[in-house]
Amino acid sequence: MTHILKNLLIISKSIILSLSIRHFFVIILLISIINSYAQEYQFSSKSKKAVKAYNIGASHYTSKNYNGAITSLEKSLDYDRDFIEAWLLLGDIYSDLKRFDKAIDAYNSALAIDSEFFPPVYYFLANIYYDLGDYENSSVTYNKLLKLNSISEELRVLATDKLMFADTARKLVANPVLTNPQNIGSAINTSNDEYINYVNTDFDLLMLTKRTKQSGFSNAKYVEELYYSDYIDSSWSKPKVVNLGWKDERLNMGTINFSTDGRTMFFTGCYWPGSQGGCDLYFSKSAGSIWLEPTNIGNSINTSTWESQPIISSDSKKLFFASKRAGGKGGSDIWMSIKLKDNTWSPPVNLGDSINTSKDEMAPFLHADGNTLFFASKGHPGLGGYDLFVSRADALGRWSLAKNIGYPTNSLGNEINIFSSIDGKRSWISSDRAGGNGNYDIYEFDNYNEIMPDRIMYVEGLIVDKTTNKPVKAKVEITNLVTAQVINTTYSDSIGGEFLIVIYPGVEYAFNISKPGYLFLSENINLQDSIDSTSIKKLFELSPFKVGSKLVMNNIFFQFNKHELLPSSYIELNKLSELLNEYPTYNIEISGHTDSIGTPEYNILLSKKRAESVGKYLIVKGVNINRLSYKAMGSSKPIATNESEQGRAKNRRTEILIK
Repeated sequence: MTHILKNLLIISKSIILSLSIRHFFVIILLISIINSYAQEYQFSSKSKKAVKAYNIGASHYTSKNYNGAITSLEKSLDYDRDFIEAWLLLGDIYSDLKRFDKAIDAYNSALAIDSEFFPPVYYFLANIYYDLGDYENSSVTYNKLLKLNSISEELRVLATDKLMFADTARKLVANPVLTNPQNIGSAINTSNDEYINYVNTDFDLLMLTKRTKQSGFSNAKYVEELYYSDYIDSSWSKPKVVNLGWKDERLNMGTINFSTDGRTMFFTGCYWPGSQGGCDLYFSKSAGSIWLEPTNIGNSINTSTWESQPIISSDSKKLFFASKRAGGKGGSDIWMSIKLKDNTWSPPVNLGDSINTSKDEMAPFLHADGNTLFFASKGHPGLGGYDLFVSRADALGRWSLAKNIGYPTNSLGNEINIFSSIDGKRSWISSDRAGGNGNYDIYEFDNYNEIMPDRIMYVEGLIVDKTTNKPVKAKVEITNLVTAQVINTTYSDSIGGEFLIVIYPGVEYAFNISKPGYLFLSENINLQDSIDSTSIKKLFELSPFKVGSKLVMNNIFFQFNKHELLPSSYIELNKLSELLNEYPTYNIEISGHTDSIGTPEYNILLSKKRAESVGKYLIVKGVNINRLSYKAMGSSKPIATNESEQGRAKNRRTEILIK
């Protein structure tokens, strides 16, 4: 073989590695057009009949007559079994036809004749092994290539990178995680694409997207629709389309995610009127079962390029999404934006090298714990195609190096998105792995240590008017009693009155529900020792602000056996003073209550002093002294047993009566 051919065969990533699967033959075509050198090329075979049959086979190949090409090349090899070029072209053709077992045999036959005739064949052969999931042989073959001195530096860099992928995949398969993803059934999964979007806290409602070919389009135009399914009698029901009254069938909408409470939908709309261009992010809020007109999320996030796959944090303060905008690491990257005080979004920041690579990262999912981020990637080492990865944020908001979530959760196919339940116990993924109903199906599995989110809790409730029992829209606020910081704020549904708000173990909270025209509702949620605590689901009744209404102040605190207010009481007392200043014509009676420890006489005196301490604070905050009266109840009106600390804590309370 001539010197020029050998150089062209080994030196350039831009020539060799951009040739897809048509490796050796295209190189020969490149040589043939260099007229000054074309006549110098000498085939490895001395048999004229073999070369003639080879040329006929090559002609069939360029005409895409693959059967004719195979027949001619086999005839060529009958004349000369050591004709390397014929084996290489035969391997290319079988690769194009996805007959990979035949391609492997052909390439190995060429290598057996002369292992350094065409070194890049090791690379192509190793790639086939990797794509087939034969990671052991893939690793071995990449290593053989890297031991050769004749390969280019570009090819050496690529082979080293691919070897890391193969070695990682081999280790993942050899050390499977303790789970077994299960197809959730043919009621939901079909021969079309199904993508998981959301599952509620009771695991009896599932939201998904179906991608189907739109009728009337011969060019395979697809449409995506949002569906829901109910879990009934131990199985998922046949999905029904979610009615989006505003949805225009002519507009593309997809990659849907939901807020933690399921009441705000975030999605991608491409080339919608008024958009920034390309694909933009939108959101729609619900009122009961009605999804309201969507809103473009704004030009601080949306650009003229591609933004997609938005997911919001459980406190609604951070938005994560995928984008191909300038300034990224390459391909599609994951970005984050922070909600500002004026409810607009900050300019997005790239999540950096620990998550983004020069290839595609997409489909971020942030668990309700706020620290566990899942996403799909082609750029981090995995089992092939898209794999799912997890990264965790530290106390400073820095993301850890992405970790493959393991085999068999990831497979030889593509895993492209994930939803993990709020309690961290289960997950659902979308995968086109073998054995499904066709294309992308939804699979379910129990979470395991490698991907287990941080433990969280939540308050899920229904807010009603105490007198009419009708649902009301009210503000729900969680405040850290130690730092006095508002951790999270939400509103109950305007029609159904439902809400869900996330809380975290190890913290004591003031929980308040408020609405103009009503007394606020006060509860104390102490999760400082919350090993056995469970999430709270209950009915909350708001009392209208009127004479005779009573408010229990559950976040008024005193030192043991003393009447001085603790600073953690100020949060709730400030709310009370604001409420009283809104209704200046009403008076209140402040009654103090104690538990049964101590004598009745002592408890009466203690409760009187505590009630007066509350009144003094309100006076400082501008409440007229003449509007206040006091009542010392001692331990005479318990609302819980005094036989336990929990019961005694409930009995130690301050009540407000509107007069």
